Amino acid sequence: MSPRRVDPVLTARRREELIKAGYAEILEKGIAATTIDSVVARAESSKGGALHYFHTKEDLLWAVLEWLLAQLDESLNRIAASDDPPRARLSAELELLFHSTEVNRNLYRVLFDYVAVGTRSERFRKLFEDFFTRCRARDAAIVEAGIRQQQFRRVHPYEAAATIRALVDGYCLQWLLGAEGLPIEDYRDRCRAVLGAYLLRRAS
Repeated sequence: MSPRRVDPVLTARRREELIKAGYAEILEKGIAATTIDSVVARAESSKGGALHYFHTKEDLLWAVLEWLLAQLDESLNRIAASDDPPRARLSAELELLFHSTEVNRNLYRVLFDYVAVGTRSERFRKLFEDFFTRCRARDAAIVEAGIRQQQFRRVHPYEAAATIRALVDGYCLQWLLGAEGLPIEDYRDRCRAVLGAYLLRRAS
């Protein structure tokens, strides 16, 4: 009797369904309260099937963060690879990163939950480190192009890239936890104004 064939498409789809269910559980309950059983129930899967893909809760949590950061990478890569001028690409990036109240609230609630894990786990810290490295490389390339095209003043591209990421995450944190109740668009505009003062060439 020949061995049973594994359908790679079906396997990938089932794994992603569990990952998406894991994200929904973390968003609703937080990492501490999320369990393999609760993810299985949400995905309408079986525990045996889940354990085939993820041997432990940590494996599942790691896969959720990897998937979430990959989604961000994909969107940011499209912007970075466009033919738009550097200034327009940076503006489009800010539009994406300050997308909307609902999207940003969900994203940062989950990401900040993971930050606590990353400070204690090398495995999770490395995922964040690699993501930030890719962000800096993308943004540094945009800044370098802007300098060449004389849209941006001469700055150190990688320092500028680190500043962009710090401003985005810092403003999103202030928006998420602030008591002002201002719309996220106000924080996007603040971020844009600071970056403009830092990067843009002034007319002589």
